[in-house]
Amino acid sequence: MAQQASKHQARIEKTEYRGWKAYKLTNGIISLFVAPEIGGRAIQLQLGDQEFFFVNKDLAGKVLPESQNNLKAGWANYGGDKVWPAPEGWMSDDEWPSIPYFILDGSRFESEVVKESPGEVAVRVTSPLDPRTGVQFVRTYHVFAGTTRVKVEQVMRNISRREIRWGIWHLIQNDGADASDPSKPNPELYMYVPINPRSQYPRGFYNPYGDARHPSYEVAEDGRMLRIHYLYRVGKVAADSTAGWFAVVNGQKNIGFVESFQSFPDQEYPDGASVESWNDGPGTISRGPWDQTLPDDPKRTPYFLESEVLSPYARLEPGEEYEFTVNWSPTSITNPIIAQTPSSAGAVSEPLSAEPEGRNVHLRGIFGTFVPGTLEAVFYSAMGEELKRENLQPVDPRGVVRLDKSVPLAAGAFRVSVRVLDADGENRGYLGNAVLK
Repeated sequence: MAQQASKHQARIEKTEYRGWKAYKLTNGIISLFVAPEIGGRAIQLQLGDQEFFFVNKDLAGKVLPESQNNLKAGWANYGGDKVWPAPEGWMSDDEWPSIPYFILDGSRFESEVVKESPGEVAVRVTSPLDPRTGVQFVRTYHVFAGTTRVKVEQVMRNISRREIRWGIWHLIQNDGADASDPSKPNPELYMYVPINPRSQYPRGFYNPYGDARHPSYEVAEDGRMLRIHYLYRVGKVAADSTAGWFAVVNGQKNIGFVESFQSFPDQEYPDGASVESWNDGPGTISRGPWDQTLPDDPKRTPYFLESEVLSPYARLEPGEEYEFTVNWSPTSITNPIIAQTPSSAGAVSEPLSAEPEGRNVHLRGIFGTFVPGTLEAVFYSAMGEELKRENLQPVDPRGVVRLDKSVPLAAGAFRVSVRVLDADGENRGYLGNAVLK
């Protein structure tokens, strides 16, 4: 991996992001900014110079005390990513009363660099102790050489003298503003959640808050995919997806990311869901004991779409810990993301097709890659013998991969697969497979 590491090696530095003190973890392809002083969050993720996360420009550079970030003063929503206990609710002590919640969401976290090498850098942030929930969160963000993958290790620790039972609730506020006119919502922001074929819900999902007929939420791909279209209208959706991934795509910028995680279909989840999404927008919803009204005002109700993943419940004795890790893999990609499981190489917008044309075969597909390198076709016989390799084109996560090329057809070929080779010629995974007819 020496050549790959030297070209896109990982590095970390202390810097500022929009006025906040931050760690910058980068490999020249992606950059992650972690801000310990505002809740230990990743405040921004960049692919090249393109940004993914919503950041509240009215709070840029500000670090508000608890006196300005509470139920009476209002929530200081900085943006970025965050981690909370689940489930949310107001009916018992077994529910977390949601934001504003200064200790876990707005306070200063301790931080330390725990890995610094050309192959990997990592920073750890640790929350203050929260007596009410009995929780302390510890998150470690990792960036690696030569790939867009970001690993986020999340540990929930019982710091109380009693048994506690919570899930880990991780969410990202995705920027929902129009790329050319930030005063309007983005009409091409989507989230894709594979539907559990054995879902407990008749539609494969349900609406915890908002209109059950909300137009943002629809089933696509013959029942295999929940497609969430960001509309500036309040609503929330929850799905008991077991696929272990979802994706968010900004069609205006042609960028997106796949978030992957381990699924535990036999365990109990908060809300009965592994993946959720929230539309920030105007409207009134019932929170159970009270109603919440969000105004039709982008300053008070900003444009963002929350992509959320939950762990199963963890029952912890005093001093015990539970870990739930997620991975983000940014890439350049177009809408839609299809239900084909993303590989370690990338994501698929238009699946691979292979049309024989005499002695040639025409290969088509639209992909996003997680590593820079080369796209290669490999031809196989019906018995699996490798017959031929064909170099197709260079690829880079900062550009959409649009394959549209005729290549010589290997004699006796039964199928063809397309894979990504990194700068060292290593196979980093497959983007498609097609049987030749």
